[in-house]
Amino acid sequence: MKRCAYSGVTIEDLHIGSILTVYSRLLKIVDYSDVATRRKFENDRQRTFAMIKPDAYTNIGKVIDAVY
Repeated sequence: MKRCAYSGVTIEDLHIGSILTVYSRLLKIVDYSDVATRRKFENDRQRTFAMIKPDAYTNIGKVIDAVY
């Protein structure tokens, strides 16, 4: 397959685990190609995990408001 532009894929579609259809071929992204790509995408797609313990359930609205 020759290298050419394909307008059906956006940057939001490119993440590990996604399955893309390009010219009727299913392509699954399983890992980054190099360290520079890993750094770029991991910086752009950082995630945060928050755990609300049972004793804070009565204040869950305040907790969510504080996060946003």
